[in-house]
Amino acid sequence: MTNSKNVVITGAGFGGITTALKLAKKLKKFPGYRLILIDCHDYQLYTPALYEIASMPREYAPGSMIKSSVTLPIATIVKKKSIISLKDSVTGISPSEKKITLEKRGILDYEYLVLALGSETNYFGIPGLKEYSFPLKTFRDAARLRNAIEDLVQKEKEIKIVVGGGGSSGVELISEFVNFICAIKKRVAKKRICDVRFILIESSPEILPGFDEWVVTKAKKRLTRLGIEIRTGAAIISVGGKVLALKDGRKETFDIFIWTGGVKGASPLEKTGLPLSGKGSVIIDETLRVQGLPDSVFAIGDNSTFVDQRTDKPLIWNVPVAEQEGRIAAHNIISLIEKKPLKKFVPYRKYPYILAVGKKYAIADLVLVRFSGVLGWLTKQLVELRYLLSVLPFPQALRICLRGVKIFGSND
Repeated sequence: MTNSKNVVITGAGFGGITTALKLAKKLKKFPGYRLILIDCHDYQLYTPALYEIASMPREYAPGSMIKSSVTLPIATIVKKKSIISLKDSVTGISPSEKKITLEKRGILDYEYLVLALGSETNYFGIPGLKEYSFPLKTFRDAARLRNAIEDLVQKEKEIKIVVGGGGSSGVELISEFVNFICAIKKRVAKKRICDVRFILIESSPEILPGFDEWVVTKAKKRLTRLGIEIRTGAAIISVGGKVLALKDGRKETFDIFIWTGGVKGASPLEKTGLPLSGKGSVIIDETLRVQGLPDSVFAIGDNSTFVDQRTDKPLIWNVPVAEQEGRIAAHNIISLIEKKPLKKFVPYRKYPYILAVGKKYAIADLVLVRFSGVLGWLTKQLVELRYLLSVLPFPQALRICLRGVKIFGSND
């Protein structure tokens, strides 16, 4: 491959897959170009369902069935498309030489590169946080957390579950835990009450920072109704054993502590010499190219820091943003090949969002309309089906969607 004009996409997340599929359609008319998609897994993880995995009792479905409901085979996604899929890990990037280094295959040249490696858990250097908490970024993280909770709940004692981070991941996770943990606890202890405390801790003055007030108010009411204690303005400064130390001097004990309070750019970016933000992501310009580099390197999704000129704040990392950036990156690579002007990335004023808050209840803000409850949950299923249909053949997409509804709905 070293003698071909390689267009390389590192990462098969939402942004990477979107870029690859868009480019595959347009690169056909340019002979000599080869489209390569690299990921350390042979599947794309549907990350919005991670909280579902962590709250699914082992007895309800075997691990293989759960995994097949949230992992989309890359081979199927790229089948019959002009995309070469490589299962490998990126260990180094050399923009000056237009080369990347892979763990298994060594050095690979590129003509154009799209960085879409995703993100990692950010522990912010807080002492003990990494050692004493459960992260939630991968399928293995979710399964490990689920197993630890099930083992703990089997013991006949009062337990306390603490989630650090009141963003969307923390809210969805802790609200789903209420039904999952209490159902097991009641069965084991043979009591009609659930002697489990659920505490959500957020350092900001309010949970769901960055969300509209309507969503925050709805979520708080729902969490309170589920019996979840909310602690805002509570910054964690250290974790030791089974105790959290807070900035205001208070301490909070726990049996299991889950950390969803922050993410950062993928670690391979740290050794590239690229301009990085405080969150370890690449700083990009208005065309999604890396600042200060030639035209050949783009960064999207969780690998990029794009400052929205309307708000003067970095754009949030979520699926709609990554998909929009993926489409623009693909367009601009084709424009470079054709020697045409590049298209500027203009963020939407507002992105649609659906927040699941326990059982068959979700809060949907679709920009033009807002609603909550079962209708929100049904809309969430349709959104997931829409994505599956965009990357998989209809029969397989429908099968995965229905399997997911059956498995994860059984816990409600």
